[in-house]
Amino acid sequence: MRIRFHDIGPVKAADLTLGKLTIIAGRNNTGKTYLTYALYGFLTHWSGWPGAEAFFLGEAYGELRLRDGSTLPDLRRFAQSVRDEGRVVHRVRQDDLAASRERLLQELSKHFSAGLFPSVFSSSREHHFRNARIAVELDTPFPDSGSVSMEAGRNRTLSLRYASGQVVCEWTGNGSPSWYPLEMVCHAFFLLLCSAFPEPFGLCAERFGISLFHRELDLAKSKVIDYLQKMGSEDESARKSPYVLIDKTTSRYALPIKDNIDFTRGIPEMRGRLGPLAQDRRAYNDIKDMMGGYYKTSNDDISFKSKARGDRAFEIPLYLASSSARGLSDLYFFLKHIATENHLLIIDEPESHLDTRNQIELARLLSRLVRLGIRVLVTTHSDYLLKEINNLIMLANLPGDSGKLARKLKYDEEDALPADAVRAYVARDGTLEEASIDRFGMKMPMFDETIDQVNHAANTLGFELAD
Repeated sequence: MRIRFHDIGPVKAADLTLGKLTIIAGRNNTGKTYLTYALYGFLTHWSGWPGAEAFFLGEAYGELRLRDGSTLPDLRRFAQSVRDEGRVVHRVRQDDLAASRERLLQELSKHFSAGLFPSVFSSSREHHFRNARIAVELDTPFPDSGSVSMEAGRNRTLSLRYASGQVVCEWTGNGSPSWYPLEMVCHAFFLLLCSAFPEPFGLCAERFGISLFHRELDLAKSKVIDYLQKMGSEDESARKSPYVLIDKTTSRYALPIKDNIDFTRGIPEMRGRLGPLAQDRRAYNDIKDMMGGYYKTSNDDISFKSKARGDRAFEIPLYLASSSARGLSDLYFFLKHIATENHLLIIDEPESHLDTRNQIELARLLSRLVRLGIRVLVTTHSDYLLKEINNLIMLANLPGDSGKLARKLKYDEEDALPADAVRAYVARDGTLEEASIDRFGMKMPMFDETIDQVNHAANTLGFELAD
């Protein structure tokens, strides 16, 4: 996936191509969070696009479908055949599906850029994003297969499948549809074309405060009820205006922060449910090892229990735990209960509140997540995180008989990270500069320059003192 950003906060123009692990490093206020919020917003909103039917029945799709030799289905006839016969099969070429997807992504990008930036960033001032644009491209071939299933009334399902050069659409369940399913067929075809999009899961920099204050944030729900009841007893003019309620009961959070809050609120309800990747316990058990303790959930609360025994053992509410334990709690519960191979995990400053040893352990955890199939995007200021990722890239390039050296350095085989799995960028001067990557790792001199300056000053001052 390639994303082009234009005029978003400090970022004037930037291109970002996602790898299995994507790293954006840079100094403060260079736009890293703006970029991740914009991408998160697009990936959250695309499936709710209201223009699918107009696209597939309009000129944009028609120009593709009517090309010489095109095999794209006419969805009007397609939907009619589904209704009349219950099942329809249409032969189609992958290239035609890819062309349709490309045109569709252009329309999705325009729709998002035209009006959704303020809602993603929770800004009431549209002029903040007057010229903001995002353009999303998928440079990979159209998948060899895919499927979409949609509920279509009581005990009925509309399924759309693509494999071996055929698109198959059919109803399953009791009876046949009594209505013309054009809108549903259009939406199913839209979802099929965009099935390569990952599902985003964001851990924002505010996660430390969320774990502290999510209970207080829940009070907003009761405030809404209280104000509704109060408005019911006030005069007619007050009850007519919804702005009174909005002004008194809402807070402004960007979409990733709001979703992070909702996830934290819902953690106690996940108890007893394991996600698709939870059978590999190493990922979330690594977090236990880093924190020296366990996370536990009850009916309405989260607690942290130490691994220590005897007098040193303790169990405390999460809000009393260390900032590092709070900061990794959402990642732990995501890996245990939610994570799938279709996720794009976006973490803002994953190293925050972690000591240098745990920053290194976190780099190894990110490599393991890539091996599990989770795509990861991080923004970072951590030289330790970057240098350990470089070590993992070098580990992957060691000759086949180098296991003894890896064990000596206390690496596991699953820590290795292939260089072609990583994309790295430096945010500065209103853009992103892509870092070159080879078997020795990423070339990101920005941190080395700062470290060299500090070391030079220390050596000079030490020499003067010792003289």
